Amino acid sequence: MQKFPLKKGLSDAKDLHREIDEYINVLMGHINPPISDGVDTLFEVSSTYLARAKEIEIKLLERERNGSIATGDELKKFRTGELRSFIELCKSAQNQGSRRITMALSELNLKDN
Repeated sequence: MQKFPLKKGLSDAKDLHREIDEYINVLMGHINPPISDGVDTLFEVSSTYLARAKEIEIKLLERERNGSIATGDELKKFRTGELRSFIELCKSAQNQGSRRITMALSELNLKDN
């Protein structure tokens, strides 16, 4: 269950590019995240964005398999280019967010002892 809503389904390559461009700007710190959850924010946001990116990827792969997306189609180029890079960015941000949580818990444990 996600803490904030995202777009659903598929649109054309330009709209999908605009959608993930906004998410990239959040992950890079250019704009504020949709939630402020303290030390958990980066992990929560990147996990939600990763889930959305994988949803897009799955739907595009289904269309490719069914033959509704041709080899040179803009949606295929989007999936194999920008979307793939965005998925890697989300995974890196998720790992960094996880490390931040671990560090915060370690510091809390040190204070308690």
